[in-house]
Amino acid sequence: MDYLDPTAFALPATGEFGNLAKGLLRGPNLMIWDTGIFKNVPIRERWKVQFRAEFFNVLNRVNLNDLINPTTNTVSSGGFGSIRGAGDPRIGQLL
Repeated sequence: MDYLDPTAFALPATGEFGNLAKGLLRGPNLMIWDTGIFKNVPIRERWKVQFRAEFFNVLNRVNLNDLINPTTNTVSSGGFGSIRGAGDPRIGQLL
């Protein structure tokens, strides 16, 4: 997915630094909502059983890339302005 338009950027003149500050470009936000529920069921006075359910990324939102920022090495590098990965989808487990 191209997050930035590479044609909107140009290499600075030889011997120049350019006018974009380091860390100025930011990617999409990371939003993960994890939740869990449990139920304790007594069997005897000293014994109990616990049923547990845990869910990760409950809203199943796409969280792009682990670093959440587009590739910004240099304008001439392959993949400039792209995000080529995503985090985990919704995961649920019963214990």
